[in-house]
Amino acid sequence: MRRYLAALAAAAILFGACGGGATVQPTPTATASAAASVQKETPDQVMARLYELAKTEGTVAIYSSMNTDDAKKVFPVFEQKFAGVKVQHTRASGEDLTTKIVTEKRGGQNIMDVMESNLFEVGFIIDQGYTQKYKTATFDDYPADLKDQDGAFVAARVNNDLPGINTTKLPAGVTVKTWKDLCNPALSGKIAVEQGDIVVYSALRKILGDTEAQNVIKCIAANKPSLRSGHTEMANLLAAGEFATTLSSNGHRLAQLKYESKQPIDWARTDPIITDVQAMALADKAPHPNAGKLLMEWMTSNEGQLAIQSTGRVPANPKIAPKYPDLTNFAKVFYISMAMRADFDKDAAFWRTTLGIK
Repeated sequence: MRRYLAALAAAAILFGACGGGATVQPTPTATASAAASVQKETPDQVMARLYELAKTEGTVAIYSSMNTDDAKKVFPVFEQKFAGVKVQHTRASGEDLTTKIVTEKRGGQNIMDVMESNLFEVGFIIDQGYTQKYKTATFDDYPADLKDQDGAFVAARVNNDLPGINTTKLPAGVTVKTWKDLCNPALSGKIAVEQGDIVVYSALRKILGDTEAQNVIKCIAANKPSLRSGHTEMANLLAAGEFATTLSSNGHRLAQLKYESKQPIDWARTDPIITDVQAMALADKAPHPNAGKLLMEWMTSNEGQLAIQSTGRVPANPKIAPKYPDLTNFAKVFYISMAMRADFDKDAAFWRTTLGIK
């Protein structure tokens, strides 16, 4: 999903030279006053205040990579609580959302209020000046890895990136407990790889070291993997027996298939658990700024986190336990960080060249 960030960066730089995308910063006095006000209010009081303002706006437009089925469980809860504020959910992959936002901004359009997607994509949009800083009332409840200390973003959910397994298609005698197990020649032609998962390789470099991470990707490539686009579709095909295992699947989707649909699905208990932060940021020129803030407040509140939990996705607030504990209870977590974006171009080049992605 991160294939076009480098190209988009070049386009955004050119556009910036023409005067687009600047973020308007509030005056220091206003910022200090607002911060003091938030500190004195409980989360419920902040939402009540914003709701009165948001009712006149009537709509909040969120660009999010949360799939439609899960969004139908989350956003109606918000709409029921805050009657008169309708959620307009534009769903697409992080890559496609990034392209859409850049295109709109270059055309002088300000349509979205909130972006919520993979950390790398949201970080790119932040870098272009298309967002503004905002700290929710529950900001301090979130670990440092799940927010920007200055308020550029905060996460409402995370994705566990785990090798998925179809227990009926795995060859006899073959086990998949870690990424290295995918090098087994018995898995030749039986592995699927989401071709946009460059971030998984970036994480493996940090976890295993450059040489070992490169060797893992090379031997997976030697096993002639099926290159796919879209984690949800790939997980569904795994359940259908299209392949025996995946390099990386969204853990919550594997759990949904295993526990809700009773499919022959399991996942490798890797140590650590690669965890992709799903960042959320407020647009710089949000057409519905109060509604945008209200949605961010609610999604990071206990009620919003419980709504996210109900889908099977892992809530970002560690105080809210995941619906499926065995997605997170077997090893420590390795969070994808914004700092890892510095090597994106290099990692993308190796990933594409090794796997034969054009």
